[in-house]
Amino acid sequence: MFHIYKLYFYLHTIHSATVDHNSFLVYIKLKKNNRWGLYNELVDLAAVLGFTGMLNQVQFHASLEGRKLEMGGFSGVAKAERPKVVPDEPPNMTDVEDSIKKLENNSEELTKLNLNNIKTISAEAVQRLCAALTKNNQLTELHMAATRLTNAMVEPFFDMLQKNTVLKVLNLESNFLTGVILVRLLESISHEKSGITDLHLANQRQSVLGVKIEQNLTELILANPRLVRLGLDLETSDARVRTREHVKFNLDRVSRQLRRNKN
Repeated sequence: MFHIYKLYFYLHTIHSATVDHNSFLVYIKLKKNNRWGLYNELVDLAAVLGFTGMLNQVQFHASLEGRKLEMGGFSGVAKAERPKVVPDEPPNMTDVEDSIKKLENNSEELTKLNLNNIKTISAEAVQRLCAALTKNNQLTELHMAATRLTNAMVEPFFDMLQKNTVLKVLNLESNFLTGVILVRLLESISHEKSGITDLHLANQRQSVLGVKIEQNLTELILANPRLVRLGLDLETSDARVRTREHVKFNLDRVSRQLRRNKN
């Protein structure tokens, strides 16, 4: 261990004095050729003392793994990596009007409806969609994330959720709903015949719901034995823990039932 302490004081002296980076790099090269284990210790100590600021992330990890880069290693020059271009997701080409007609006709082909990111859905279209779902018994998943839904546009959902017993997944994330509307949505699926097991309401415009609203949401969630997946932003730690544990308990219970049915 003596050489470690000696090495630490050596690095500390370099770091605190006028830093001669070249001599430091030469010292590391010599130690690397001498003992690989000591080189790893040098890398760790250099990180503690801030010398890894001379490198970018790719160069640093290459030095740890012993890989040689054209501009890498401790002797390389820190150079920013070019960002990787990630293409945008293609637009959602789902035909809203055609989907509503299929729902009205109770088409067996339409069991999952993905309207995510379609920002041109009108309030009238949402109303007709919900009216169709009150009688539809084929659709099991409805995804309407990032569709610019407002409180007024979601009003038809309350009656639909009280009458529909087949829908299992409802995704209304990333919209403009307030805490009061979230409470009413959970109230709408609190009846025993509700089929909703997956509910996603996170990332709304009102990011801070308030303690009272979160208490109401927590009480409704704890009283619902069917929810096995829940997406909801809660600020208070008590609400987060209690809802998470309850949803986990529901999921475990459903999993046990499925295993029993298989046996």
